[in-house]
Amino acid sequence: MSPQAVFSFPVSSFRHIETPFQGKGYKDYFAVVETSQLPNLSEWREINVRAPKLTGAVPNAIRESYQNNPEMFVFMNRGLVISVENVKYDNRAGTVTITLTNKHLHGLLDGGHTYNIVQEELEGGQQEPQFIRVEFLEGFGPEGILDIVDARNTSNQVKEQSLMNLAKDFDPLKKALRNTIFEKKISYSEFDVDENNEPKPIDIREVVAILTLFDHDNFSDTDHPIMAYNSKAACLKHFQDKPESYKKMLSLAPDMLRLYDYVKLNLPELYNKVRGGKFGRLKGVKVYEGRRSTPLHYIGKSSKYAVPDGFTYPVLGAFRGLLEEKNGQYVWGKGLDPIALLEGDLGQKLANTIGTFALEIQNPSKVGKTAIVWQSCYQSAQLMYLQS
Repeated sequence: MSPQAVFSFPVSSFRHIETPFQGKGYKDYFAVVETSQLPNLSEWREINVRAPKLTGAVPNAIRESYQNNPEMFVFMNRGLVISVENVKYDNRAGTVTITLTNKHLHGLLDGGHTYNIVQEELEGGQQEPQFIRVEFLEGFGPEGILDIVDARNTSNQVKEQSLMNLAKDFDPLKKALRNTIFEKKISYSEFDVDENNEPKPIDIREVVAILTLFDHDNFSDTDHPIMAYNSKAACLKHFQDKPESYKKMLSLAPDMLRLYDYVKLNLPELYNKVRGGKFGRLKGVKVYEGRRSTPLHYIGKSSKYAVPDGFTYPVLGAFRGLLEEKNGQYVWGKGLDPIALLEGDLGQKLANTIGTFALEIQNPSKVGKTAIVWQSCYQSAQLMYLQS
């Protein structure tokens, strides 16, 4: 039986924010709550992929503002975001009741560091009343909640990658990418700029997500790295937790990143060839005219098509089936050339598969999150590998 929790607590104020999407069931509420009245969310924190800490730059800054600016904290802090099954407000009693029924959908979505600091202060015998802003999101399913978690945690992800860079976590990868045309285009930390003081165009989180597609240690023939598409924050954590698995990719890391761009470059032509249709008419695809184009930084080219990652990632993930491990490093099995395969029969099969699902689902984001899409692409590559 699925867990369920119902919390009722007083609030100082409560507002329902009207949006144009209420007809779809999406609702947004805000409240100001005295911190001592916050519900116990210790068992409802799974949807936030980042493990909050009590030490470090971010927690220390929160603690300082909480302790030193009690009247201003509610304005200085972003507060908490809680995903819920439903919200009810009793205007007479001034209380809010929230119901949580699914730990994969409901719970503390953002504000984990703040929540920890508040609980620490309360346990330490906080003297004066403190207040915090709380947002409640209602009506979001599995597809939407992952996007919201990733987006709401973006600023923290960037800071996390900066700390990882400072800790030299990326140094082996930097070494593996030396002498590539894109090595100086990768931003490994916050506000990383090039020699012209322009922001570097490649986010290290994208690099890690692409490499995660080739993690042969932690994903199988039936369990695919959909997380690479779902959440770059989760991939960054995976990178931290599984360093030995990523070390096996280092020799092929340049190939893997270039292959990402070659998928984007070739998929439109492959689709048009096998389906006799126009790739540009698929939902989510953009076709640029004139000077504008999509830069492909890993291969130094550009494309008139903007290909959704929901199409690209399952295709790219299929090539994990071509890997073999030798002397602690991955190699392309049987001496196969992944780019040649992409431009040949395998590429046509993959383009046909993606095209079929793209036309059926009519949503590139859903395509990228659908397990059968990944499985179908992977099986095509696996079959080709076995027949080689």
